[in-house]
Amino acid sequence: MTSCIAKRFAAPALLALAVAAPAHADFAAETAKLRSAPAKDATLYTLQAGVAALAENRTAESSELFDTALSSIEGMFANTEGAAKARSLWYEEGAKDYKGEPYERAMAFWYRGLLYLAGGDYENARASFRGGILQDAFAEEQQYRSDFASLMLLEGWSNQLNGDKGQAEDAYKEVAKLRPGFKAPGKDANMLVIAELGGSPRKVGDGIGNHEIVYRKAKRMPERTLKLEIDGKPVALAQAEDIFFQASTRGGRPVDRLIEGKVAFQNVAGGIGEVAGALASEGSVWAAASGGGGGRALGALAAVGAISSLVAVNVKPRADVRYWANLPETVHVAALPHKGLPSSVNVALFDEAGQPVSVDNVQVHKWIDKRGNVLVWIKTRN
Repeated sequence: MTSCIAKRFAAPALLALAVAAPAHADFAAETAKLRSAPAKDATLYTLQAGVAALAENRTAESSELFDTALSSIEGMFANTEGAAKARSLWYEEGAKDYKGEPYERAMAFWYRGLLYLAGGDYENARASFRGGILQDAFAEEQQYRSDFASLMLLEGWSNQLNGDKGQAEDAYKEVAKLRPGFKAPGKDANMLVIAELGGSPRKVGDGIGNHEIVYRKAKRMPERTLKLEIDGKPVALAQAEDIFFQASTRGGRPVDRLIEGKVAFQNVAGGIGEVAGALASEGSVWAAASGGGGGRALGALAAVGAISSLVAVNVKPRADVRYWANLPETVHVAALPHKGLPSSVNVALFDEAGQPVSVDNVQVHKWIDKRGNVLVWIKTRN
């Protein structure tokens, strides 16, 4: 198991990566944030620390952090007070325990699965990738067909390495439905290359009262494609995932104004309160004028109005703008045969117009398991 770090310069030529990885402060900074974070934000900072640990090849720490985060995420859907609060209309979104958007929960399983692959644990890797697919399908209390093709690809790869040929083929068929032109890894492929480019989608509040979620791409992170050489041979990578697309859609549908339903609920509840209160007031005047009774019924109607108004006040539709800040924008993948660990990995990055992009501290890590299967992980931003 080894790793390396690249310092990128603005030149179209491929850049050789050094073997030694100098220490840097990303993991230390993220763990410091985690220690000082309020309890409601702990899972978010645990995820970010997990990626930072992986970027420094701290696989043991990264695995522990992702296990902790996944335990918390899965607990959000349990029958507990904290879980009920996280799902409730009665708390402002940003005041709830962080559980992440579906794409973020899917990526938590993605990274845990990669760590299992790096350690040669194919069965747990497969289970983790499947867990991510389920999180992608479960969105805003509605079921959508999962479209996270990269997770399906990695599930297939885990099956292939584990000798489960039929399951691997099934997974690759699902990928092909989502990615026309996709070619399944060859039978002799034993090295998987994953390149994570760009920065995390940004989530911001918009609209009156900031009740709407709007996604924006990362700023000043222009890399869109890469050229790669491994041991002097070019390696063609295909884009397997657009994380920004996953963030900004649910089942292919845009999610701007995602919390609009809560605002509608607030408005309806407020309207009910006003009408019920008015009816009770007018009924009291009529009863007094006619000398009639009905005080209990009118009192109950007034109570309904008061309760509905209280509900409207307590529904807090302000959008939760917390987001996982060290995710990539796109993921690129290649699978090929290779004997042993690569001795050199050379990478060049380019923007949308094909112009070279300068990025400092591109991370490249390489792992080989007991069966000789290799995982190469490249990340352009930390």
